[in-house]
Amino acid sequence: MSAATDRRPRRVAGVYRPPVNATRMPTPRPGPLAQLVRTANTLRAQIERDVLRDEGLTWTTYDVLVLVCARRAVETRTAAVEVGIAKATLTNALVSLVDRGLVRRQLQEDDRRRVVLRPTQGGMDLARRVQGRVEAEQARLFGEPGMPSGDSLARVLRTLATRSQRDSTTGEPGAAR
Repeated sequence: MSAATDRRPRRVAGVYRPPVNATRMPTPRPGPLAQLVRTANTLRAQIERDVLRDEGLTWTTYDVLVLVCARRAVETRTAAVEVGIAKATLTNALVSLVDRGLVRRQLQEDDRRRVVLRPTQGGMDLARRVQGRVEAEQARLFGEPGMPSGDSLARVLRTLATRSQRDSTTGEPGAAR
């Protein structure tokens, strides 16, 4: 192999110098999933700042409170799964909600190891009030021209979530682990 055809990278004074005519790799760009997650994080932070902070709630405590109010009675492990948080995170959120008198914990009648969450009247009132403000903010965001309706977007996101969960349980290639 002559020096003219030698394609090995050259080292000059310990610094890597790629070949001049090497093909360049495309610049990494965020894909649609990364954009979706970034957008969701931005919207969540905005809702927390503009709506929930005034009521002393975080997104997690709001989500747990609305779930408990909608179900009227839900086991802690079911609540954690449905909200998509760890049980320890649920415990921390419940400390705040129970201390404020918004949710009650009760032992289940037939299995005293399980805990059932029930809303208080104060919790129901707060959830209604805050949910109205969250929905108003949602309507403002989706009311712009060219935006899909909130329902159609929610339907697409539910489909993605369901497909992702189904793929992870079947062990298909590309499934979430």
